Amino acid sequence: MDNEILKIVELVKEKTDKELTVVSVGEADETVGYTRFRRGGRDYLCRVEGDCDEGLKSLIVALLENVSLGDAPLGRVAALKSIVTGDANEITVQKYMRKYGVHDLPCAVFVVHTVDGKITDVLDFLDNFKTSPCDCSVITDETSCAYVRFQDGINTESEYKSLSDYADLLAQSLSEELGLNAKIGVGSLVSGFAESSVSYRQALSALRMGAIFEQNATVSTYKEYLLVKMLEDMPKYKLQEFLDILLEPESKAILSDPEMLTTAEEFLHTSLNVSETSRNLYMHRNTLMYRLDKIERATGLDIRKFQDAMTFRLVMILYKLIV
Repeated sequence: MDNEILKIVELVKEKTDKELTVVSVGEADETVGYTRFRRGGRDYLCRVEGDCDEGLKSLIVALLENVSLGDAPLGRVAALKSIVTGDANEITVQKYMRKYGVHDLPCAVFVVHTVDGKITDVLDFLDNFKTSPCDCSVITDETSCAYVRFQDGINTESEYKSLSDYADLLAQSLSEELGLNAKIGVGSLVSGFAESSVSYRQALSALRMGAIFEQNATVSTYKEYLLVKMLEDMPKYKLQEFLDILLEPESKAILSDPEMLTTAEEFLHTSLNVSETSRNLYMHRNTLMYRLDKIERATGLDIRKFQDAMTFRLVMILYKLIV
């Protein structure tokens, strides 16, 4: 996004205490409450959060369309957002770190996504959830916050040492404290704050892939989808070649059967545990065994065996990437 827009959003917040949501046309899930404006040859949508009279709203839109703040530095929030999302240059990053005492320590980015309309509540919650003075959070769009967690905030005595464990704790706390069913994407640990945008993009990818491959998952980590990401970057004709090698054409019908896919995915998710899968799917053990036998007859893969289970997992990934 245009840095001038970020500066104006920060200035409006500072002078009026009004939160602005500005997105490019096409990024908003709905346009109710938004005002359209144009700047630098691009169309944007702006929404003033909370009560705002029409006069002030018109003034804000005029600022967004016409005013240039020149070389005025970005405020703290706008600068943080530009750094995390990858829009900032190296000078902006270094100035921010010096001004706000951010140490160049390894860090990871968590993206918290919610459609419950409480994104400012999420931001306040994250600000109070910090485990290090350097930890920081910022709203990145109308449904998401990015939370940067530094390695010095990871207590080696804590049971939540891994990034995924910490994300599970965060999701549980958001549910208990705010009543939110948030989805959390977790990027990998990067070498320093200047690389936080890399972890941020990974967290976004993890969220997107989690929505495709495990819709019920609350937490999705980039690490667990690394194989998927590697395959996703390959041309589709190559993925189709791999799928054709692993399955005969007549066997692929099983992949379009939602009932069979749900059963297989849950069985793999429980590490091939028949009892746990039956319990999670509210299914009789015999029904589960019948479905596993049906998958074996259709594909030649007995997913009760580890090697066949891994092959079938690869088959499902290839199929979902192709369709």
